[in-house]
Amino acid sequence: MNLILDFLLACALLGLPMVVASWFLFSWLFGNGSVNREMDRKTLHASLKKVKKKLSAGDGDSPGKRARFIYDKWMWFGSGFYGLAGLWTFAVIEIGQFFAFMFDAQSWSTLLDNGLISFLISFALNQLGNMLQGLVWFTYWPADSMLLWVLVAYLGYWLGVELARRSVVLPQARALEGLAPLAVIKSWWQRRKQDSDDS
Repeated sequence: MNLILDFLLACALLGLPMVVASWFLFSWLFGNGSVNREMDRKTLHASLKKVKKKLSAGDGDSPGKRARFIYDKWMWFGSGFYGLAGLWTFAVIEIGQFFAFMFDAQSWSTLLDNGLISFLISFALNQLGNMLQGLVWFTYWPADSMLLWVLVAYLGYWLGVELARRSVVLPQARALEGLAPLAVIKSWWQRRKQDSDDS
């Protein structure tokens, strides 16, 4: 594969997802005051270590369960750039294996051929292998130039951080604003339910 195609593939599979993921994570961290928007990169890195300690101790703001799950996994993979790249790689591997399992007719027939305990052991070993692959994420991606993929991922990470620092709203967030009538309907329904409970 030539270098230009490798670069485009790296941008599509790793760079853009890193932009969106780092924007999402840092928008929350900047928004709730865990990290100051005015920090330079070294101070930001040191601040992430403090946030990691707070989250592991269960202190600090408690986001929703889904968000907390994502932040816990990001911290488990090491936080920062390396942790986010590992988390993204782990997610890609897991989602790919899930769909491969769901749409492979043989996987359903051989699911429990060797028994439930054998299935659970192979599932646990597979999860361990996927986590290890996530930790050495740079070896997973199909690269003629591994350095190029790492640089694209790193640039994507910092671009997302800078977008979050500047409070830029990504197009996906603007599209969700169109769903505001659903929030109105939900609040009306909750008030109606509360009024009927009070009666």
